[in-house]
Amino acid sequence: MESWIPALLSVLVLNPFRTSTLKVPPLNYCYTDDTCGPYQWVTSFPSCITKDSTLHSPINLKHVDIRNDSVDPLELRGFTKPQSSWTVRNARDTVAVEFQAGMSANGGSIKHNYRIVEMRFHWGTNITNGSEHKLDGRRFPMEMQIVGVAHGFADVEAASANQSGLLMLGVFIDIASAENKAFKALSQAVSNVKYPGDSISVTPPALSDLLPEDRKYYQYHGGQTVPPCRQTVTWIVFEKPIFISREQYLPFVTRLYYTDKSDTAEKLLVENYRFIQPRLNRQIFVSSAVDLTSGSASAAALNQHASIIMLLILISTMP
Repeated sequence: MESWIPALLSVLVLNPFRTSTLKVPPLNYCYTDDTCGPYQWVTSFPSCITKDSTLHSPINLKHVDIRNDSVDPLELRGFTKPQSSWTVRNARDTVAVEFQAGMSANGGSIKHNYRIVEMRFHWGTNITNGSEHKLDGRRFPMEMQIVGVAHGFADVEAASANQSGLLMLGVFIDIASAENKAFKALSQAVSNVKYPGDSISVTPPALSDLLPEDRKYYQYHGGQTVPPCRQTVTWIVFEKPIFISREQYLPFVTRLYYTDKSDTAEKLLVENYRFIQPRLNRQIFVSSAVDLTSGSASAAALNQHASIIMLLILISTMP
């Protein structure tokens, strides 16, 4: 064996992170500059205008919202099995985490089978704000949003142009003294994606480990919280938060920039949340039924296919 090969293998084993940088085009919206902040999005994106006939997000959720125990359980498939890697990247307006194939969501009162493709984060500048949704008027320090694409659509952009094309699972994040072991790989990765286009590959936990143990949730029809603000999202927001330590929270508010590395002035990516939208007369349901299954979306399809074949065989052998 060549003498350099053992050394290379030892580096790959000791360092599970693989970093890269891709060019990210500038956005014509931002969060903290007056010229391009959320109140100015309508200048470039008329679909972000709030009207009496539009159902925008985020909204304020309330404990008094109607509970609906008649809704079938929401099924989250593949969430309990850790994937081999996730890609964490600075997307200029957020930290995005890209998943591998194999996770899906269906059941409950959602209209489609959704392929889970990524998650995104929103945060503030201190531990009193940052989440996009509110619960009883309170903003949490952060919100994690898991994105699902309806069957038949290639990606988020294609799905967002169709009614109920997107599913968003919102998880509030609060601060505690203890470290969240499942969140550790993500918080460490954030320090390595400082500028737009920076990305890093990490060994992740099971996605179910990043969900609250109490999975009571609110469901409503709303929209994207970033331009073009299309109202094509089925929102499911868990009532209970997950907890991370202050040390795990700080990289988000101190180490990320929405300006490029070559820019002379560095601008921190903070307060990347949209202001609260009117609830209007839309229905908001509350449910506590969530089923976590270890099987992936493809495994479920294979099992269903096998069951159909067995049924046909039995029918053909009947006298």
